[in-house]
Amino acid sequence: MAPTFAELMALEGRPKEPLSLHRSTTRLVTIEEHCATPIPVPSTSATFNQFLPDYLSALKERLGNVDKRINMMDLNHIEAQIISLNQPGAQAFTDAAKCLEYCRKANQFIYDNYVAKHPKRFFAFAVLPTQSGAAAAAELERCVREYGVVGAMVNGFAQTTDPGEGLYLDDPQFDALWEVAQRLEKPIFIHPRMPLAANIKTLGDMPVFHGAPYGFGRETVEHCLRLMYSGVFDRFPGVRIVLGHMGEGLSWILPRTDSTFRLYGAEARGVMKRKFCDYFQDNFLINTSGMPRTSALLNLMAEAKISNIMFSVDYPYESIAELRQWFETVPVSDETWKDLGYRNAIRLFKLPLNLE
Repeated sequence: MAPTFAELMALEGRPKEPLSLHRSTTRLVTIEEHCATPIPVPSTSATFNQFLPDYLSALKERLGNVDKRINMMDLNHIEAQIISLNQPGAQAFTDAAKCLEYCRKANQFIYDNYVAKHPKRFFAFAVLPTQSGAAAAAELERCVREYGVVGAMVNGFAQTTDPGEGLYLDDPQFDALWEVAQRLEKPIFIHPRMPLAANIKTLGDMPVFHGAPYGFGRETVEHCLRLMYSGVFDRFPGVRIVLGHMGEGLSWILPRTDSTFRLYGAEARGVMKRKFCDYFQDNFLINTSGMPRTSALLNLMAEAKISNIMFSVDYPYESIAELRQWFETVPVSDETWKDLGYRNAIRLFKLPLNLE
């Protein structure tokens, strides 16, 4: 049997205390971790049928298996997850009444099967009926009051009866939602979904790019640009938007946007009062889900506030073990690593956890 670290140190007469944090055993918090419910939705992700059969079979099983999820968390030293439904979820509905009914059932399901049964391991993002701004605002407030949700997740635009158009969160009716989110200090996660067919015609014959490899990020970037450009964060400066996947590329897109935006006249620049990068730094909370890439994280840390960046996985679509293995190698101080790994999530979502 190979000697332990302490035994090797003793052979040299050295102190056994390590110079740095044992990152491999530090317990972390992750915030973009998905589940599924048995409640039917009008459609599921069109990218599913393109996955490898073995991966897809295991994925479907892991989406609903709570015991296996907890076991994977324990094996990888994950203290807690914030649970959310997989896309497109509520945003696939076109009927507002049916969507509200679905959201109420889905929010109850997540609370009953995750939060109530495992209150220190799971927290939840509410599912919102964004076919109506007023209904979305009311459901968020109800879920905070009744279930203690720490925020909400919206899977991009809401479907409409016109397949060529989606309802985005910059629509004036969603001021009702932003008012509640700001007042209750609950962040809203904008999760990717496949772009509208009319918005990805260039790649129409290459469907593999419509989902996670490219289309997801593009769709979310454009949604966020709409929020910035329409002045949402000027009217509601306390609103916080959560993004996964290292910010979907905004950290390197927005500097160019700001550089060229100043060349346009006042009418073209619209009602926004600040720079795009200012909004990104002050109104966006970013996680590392599905992006085990150090160069991407370093770019994000250069453009966003480190206090707004968090480690995440995107389980079960991504591997906890793979993302964790990468994260343990990130070249930052141990204190900054702990900020990214659990402190920022605990503070930003007001989680009742103490991992110090």
